[in-house]
Amino acid sequence: MKIISFTMVNNEGEIIESFIRYNYNFVDEMVVIDNGCTDNTVKILRNLIEEGYDIQIYDESLQAYDQFRLDNKYLDLIIKKNDPDIVIPLDADEFIVADENPRSALEKLDLDAIYYVNWQWYVMTKKDNFDEKFIPLRLKYCLDRSPWNYSDGSLVTKVIIPAKYYQLNKFTMSMGHHTVYGKKQINIQKISNIKIAHYRAISESQLINKTSCYTVRDISSLDNNFETAQRTNQMALIESGSNMLNAAIEASFGGYKANIIFNPVTLQYCSKRTTKIQYSDIATISRSEIEHRTGCEMAIKYYNAERHRKERPFLKPIILWMDGTKGKECIFPNPSNQLTMITAAANVRAYITAEEKIKFLKANYRLIITPEWSKFIPHTFIVIPNTVDFNKTRTFLVKSGIDEQHIISWKNYLYKLNIVGILWLYLGLIPGIVSRVHFYIKRNGLKNTIKKIHERVGKK
Repeated sequence: MKIISFTMVNNEGEIIESFIRYNYNFVDEMVVIDNGCTDNTVKILRNLIEEGYDIQIYDESLQAYDQFRLDNKYLDLIIKKNDPDIVIPLDADEFIVADENPRSALEKLDLDAIYYVNWQWYVMTKKDNFDEKFIPLRLKYCLDRSPWNYSDGSLVTKVIIPAKYYQLNKFTMSMGHHTVYGKKQINIQKISNIKIAHYRAISESQLINKTSCYTVRDISSLDNNFETAQRTNQMALIESGSNMLNAAIEASFGGYKANIIFNPVTLQYCSKRTTKIQYSDIATISRSEIEHRTGCEMAIKYYNAERHRKERPFLKPIILWMDGTKGKECIFPNPSNQLTMITAAANVRAYITAEEKIKFLKANYRLIITPEWSKFIPHTFIVIPNTVDFNKTRTFLVKSGIDEQHIISWKNYLYKLNIVGILWLYLGLIPGIVSRVHFYIKRNGLKNTIKKIHERVGKK
């Protein structure tokens, strides 16, 4: 039996390694959708892939948080592409538990029904060992009953999905992985021997960092977001200077009023390597750093909106490799003439570089980024000009996490455009150059513009 989990993540650095190492004991593959992480979540995932974990990462950083749409998109994709028997949607703070080995319990399920299981809701307490890096070892105290819906008192459910049955009947999964619905009658089996252990808050730093970042992202979204009221409530606590340990403990209850019991998660069905956390040094970053990164993300999205208004129609945006720098005491971008000509002709949304010192500067009125920020720039390809070593540059980009299929040479980019596309591209070259010269004259005067043109013409 082939069992796959899938998870959408956004800044889960403190818990993602524990999540993967624990749940991988019970599944064959794990799919992770990056919805715009600005911490080290993706870096930790890539380290785990290098260790041998079968993890597939999909990037949805340009998409606003829309759990319903993205979850259903990737549930359908996984069923078609990976051919699983069972798919388990999980959040990054959820761990599969059962009365027996969870893998054995899953393999006993018939594949002609949809299974509803319940949360086992774990909470933070002041008795917890906050120095423990492997999060499931902190899962000791839980509510004495499964969480319930406030509307009618029914227990909250999470779904386990036999893939072929789901696909054949064209069902849809609700937001939050709680239920499945469709036009046809559904064979729903509610089972109690498998549960999903949920650990909503794990530390003060996690509460502060995630609340701060999510608040900024919520401001930038045009969607109604009443469901995020808990985050704005938590933000008010942070800004008021409240005791954040108490706030984190309160948040871990999720508003539920119930007694707690000692019921630690067992690790007896896990491999010996499960608890060996190796990336704790990059799992947590400071509030100032995460807020800076989130601010950069928002600034890039504003840049995209402005840049989009200036782009030529019919040419999809690309990112172009920055092929030169200059200076010793202070490093400046120094694009070649070829790069400038390509920028005038094509829809170059941004430049990409390995040089951190010129990150977020602009050249030819295009933003310069390093590889980790490329996911926030709309583009079809990262194009490497003829002025640099293609293989060496591609190797660097791949090692930096860029999908090799999206890296091409300028020659191959022209080939993909075909004759009509190439003609359209070069038709825009002259007006592109004229527009740039005109703008430079307005800013620097005619004399300085002529001097600049002479410098560029004389440059090799």
